[in-house]
Amino acid sequence: MTNSMATKAAPHVDWYRSPLKKEQLAWFSRRSDMQGALHVAAHLLLLCITASLAYGAFLGQHYGWALLALFFHGTFYSFLGWAGAGHELMHRTVFRTRRYNDIFLALFAFLTWNNHIYFRASHIRHHQKTVLSDQDGEVRLPQTLRYREWLWALTLDLPALYRALRIVVENSLGSIRGQWGARLFPDASGKRQVIRVARMILLGHLVLATGFVATGHWPLLLLVTLAPFIADWLNKTLALAQHFGMQPDVDDFRLNSRTVLLHPFLAFLYWQMNYHIEHHMYPAVPFYQLKALRTQLQDDLPPAAHGMRALLQEIAAIKRRQEQAARAVKQA
Repeated sequence: MTNSMATKAAPHVDWYRSPLKKEQLAWFSRRSDMQGALHVAAHLLLLCITASLAYGAFLGQHYGWALLALFFHGTFYSFLGWAGAGHELMHRTVFRTRRYNDIFLALFAFLTWNNHIYFRASHIRHHQKTVLSDQDGEVRLPQTLRYREWLWALTLDLPALYRALRIVVENSLGSIRGQWGARLFPDASGKRQVIRVARMILLGHLVLATGFVATGHWPLLLLVTLAPFIADWLNKTLALAQHFGMQPDVDDFRLNSRTVLLHPFLAFLYWQMNYHIEHHMYPAVPFYQLKALRTQLQDDLPPAAHGMRALLQEIAAIKRRQEQAARAVKQA
């Protein structure tokens, strides 16, 4: 990232959006406390089930079953973060009542070791300047894919754990690294908010971890403290797919973002963020309206991959093209 990210005043982008009448947008943008509560409750219930199964198996010393339940628990738990529940809550579209969005955002961000103050500032800018060079520090294209990272993601994602711990400790000590952070928080008041939340995350998890060990409930270290970093493979794959291999520096979300049509259960886990083109076009539309929005706009949208197999094939093909291009450059 060049110094221009920290210094240039970026011009307004006139994004192309598939046509939608004002009254249609108002209809799609309706929010519901009931629909939001049902989705939150269903996701948390799913986690309670997997956690209970894993906890009981650990205490019964059925370690094979415990690890299997832990794998599913981690897979589902990772969707509480920024590629899932936390993302939608940040947009304040899950609930009609604003404070409900903010309460669950703070809770899920804490549970996933994420700083919601930093993410809100970063993600607003990401929507304003989606994958524009030197203007979007959240997603920078071209992205690279290393298969060995997915080996970690299938077990305990130590690189992700280290990164999260490093960031929260550095922030707690008053340091916000990088030009992107400097651009997002140029004044002291914004930095103080990030630092305060980081300290709450660090202290809160230390208290919880100590309590889990002291009371003999050590499996909760895996089911809560480390859960965001266990078997996060599916979440990482879908998060990568949002912009992987797409075009930077364009003013059309159909070219820089990707929609994939998923099995209803996967779409539920992902909080419907598989409709990513539609979300970028109309970010005020709640996740539970995105499928209907796509139906409305589909004649103006590119075809989408159907299912995880098609998506993985698309990602693999992009990686092969990247590798071929890199070899061609070396041989030139």
